[in-house]
Amino acid sequence: MKLEQATADVELSHEGKVVRLKALLDTGASASIITKRLADELGVFIPLKEPYELRTADKDGRLRIIGMCRVGVVFQGAEVPGGAVFEVAENLRGDVELVIGRPEIDKWDIVFTPGGPRPRKVPIEFEII
Repeated sequence: MKLEQATADVELSHEGKVVRLKALLDTGASASIITKRLADELGVFIPLKEPYELRTADKDGRLRIIGMCRVGVVFQGAEVPGGAVFEVAENLRGDVELVIGRPEIDKWDIVFTPGGPRPRKVPIEFEII
């Protein structure tokens, strides 16, 4: 898969603050992660009493999770009802500010196309089966 097929235009918002960026979609990630810098910019950082680490696919790779946040999300032009909760990492790779992992990919029903990822259905709807 080419990089442009695994990135998406995302808009994050909170109380009038809006940030537009490219997010990396990672089907192998068990969590969705945002940088501390971006969480601070939006004013949504909630620190954890006990930070923890997530292992990554790199040999010695570990992400230090120091908090969480809830933000409004528009994914490829489609609003995500209720927004999303992201884990906040202090050491996410420098060229990536937002990783959308498998839980959100499944919940938002994202499909991967030659033109890039997109919601299968707009508006995005959730199901409890």
